[in-house]
Amino acid sequence: MKKIFYIALSALAALFVSCDMEKFPHTGIEESQYGSTYEDVVNLSVSIYTPTKSLFGGGRLDLEEIRGGMFNAKADFGNYYGLFYAWIMETNDQDAEGPWFSDYAIIASQNYMIGVCEKFLENNDLDEDDEEDAAKLAKVRNYVAEAHMTRAMAYWDLVTKYCAAYDPATASSTYGLPIQLEYAPTSDASKYPGRSSLEETYAQILVDLEAAANMTTEGVKNSKYWTIDAVNAMRARVYLNMKNYEEAATIAQGLINSGTYTLANSQSAMDNMWYHDASDENIFMTAASLQDPCTSTGSYYIYDNVNRDGSTPNPQYLPSQTLLDLYGATADEKAKDYRFNTYFQPREITVEGVATKEMYLMWKYVGNPDLRSGAQLNYVSAGKPFRIAEQYLIAAEACAQSGNISIGAKLLNDLRRARIADYTDGSYLDAASLLAAVQDEWSRECVGEGFRMINMKRWGKTIIRGESQDPTMTRPGTNYDDLVKEVSGPEADPRSLWPIPKSEIDSNPQIRDQQNPGY
Repeated sequence: MKKIFYIALSALAALFVSCDMEKFPHTGIEESQYGSTYEDVVNLSVSIYTPTKSLFGGGRLDLEEIRGGMFNAKADFGNYYGLFYAWIMETNDQDAEGPWFSDYAIIASQNYMIGVCEKFLENNDLDEDDEEDAAKLAKVRNYVAEAHMTRAMAYWDLVTKYCAAYDPATASSTYGLPIQLEYAPTSDASKYPGRSSLEETYAQILVDLEAAANMTTEGVKNSKYWTIDAVNAMRARVYLNMKNYEEAATIAQGLINSGTYTLANSQSAMDNMWYHDASDENIFMTAASLQDPCTSTGSYYIYDNVNRDGSTPNPQYLPSQTLLDLYGATADEKAKDYRFNTYFQPREITVEGVATKEMYLMWKYVGNPDLRSGAQLNYVSAGKPFRIAEQYLIAAEACAQSGNISIGAKLLNDLRRARIADYTDGSYLDAASLLAAVQDEWSRECVGEGFRMINMKRWGKTIIRGESQDPTMTRPGTNYDDLVKEVSGPEADPRSLWPIPKSEIDSNPQIRDQQNPGY
């Protein structure tokens, strides 16, 4: 019987089954026939952007942040995300399984999209010399580039969670990911891919980004579509994590110097970026509407299940005092940092049987009111995976790592001057002091955005749970308030990496002996 396929991206989460890394849903259209017309290809293009709604929000961000040391679990937090918070997740943990399965489903859909487009480009009757036909062909070629970008993002999400930090000296002998580049569904387990090396995985991401660079879409602020600038922003991120500091700095500075994107430099601009999804510094932002929202992010930072409007919060996780103090030692100093006022808000919360006290809550993801019906919070806002602020941090870190102190210091000061009222430029006498300052700035600027564990692994830093705002209101105990974990090198805790799901290990003989150590 010939295989038939659904082209229904609403079923994307069901694309992946552990025994078949390229399972795609079914339709009444035979595979051999689908994609033969231009209209088919256009209709399928929704598969490129539907995944971005989940890739850049929800647990993919929250889980890496709460285990990164900067948040404390409320004393009665109900164990939401508790296994990750306490670093005790196992191979059958649903939170650990989710990204593996859904990211490979995204990869499957992009492989299918690329294959359909390439088949159409090879077998069409359009005339390149006809203006209308040439425009159609150019559009299909652009779809190919865009699909490569989405595939790169899915592999990136996987490699930063399930694989070790990139060390150029050991990347060729360190486990990477199973790589699948063609839509070739099969029930023959002998054909499933094993894990590549980390070097090969990063090389594939760069190959995808090189193919994505063929797109013709120029960079514009708040683009809902992939652009050349988004591709370059991702390239800078990848090169930084590969410790190729020259390439990272060059690409990031090119985006900064283009002048297309400007840093939010007032309280209202910072509020608008995070509460209303409006900013001049977004390189790419996921499309979101009331009818078609993105994945909610950070609900456990507020978790108002009584009035549901933020007035009766019951957060599961609280920002640590250590995090809050990064923005200033005093209340006046904190108030001068626009980010502090946007990211955190004081609210009364209650721990049953203990006390009701005012504490700072993480408010960055309270959600865009235009994306909810009425006053009830749904914690939904547009994903913002690429902002020009990150490029300042990438370039400043790359300069610090390569000893280019003067340029790195200028980049860091430019970012801080935009974010802090009455800011006085800092001076840095050596690369070590500049790097330490840049690392703190990453923590201030990007808290909650999913960078925490990526950064700590890249830096080889120890995760130490931050001090609580009030120890009587937060969960005490081993791996709770006293967590100390190494995340890189020979002493790295096994739970610094996510486990490959047990069902995948059991179903794929090629990776049966390739589980991450310690699981």
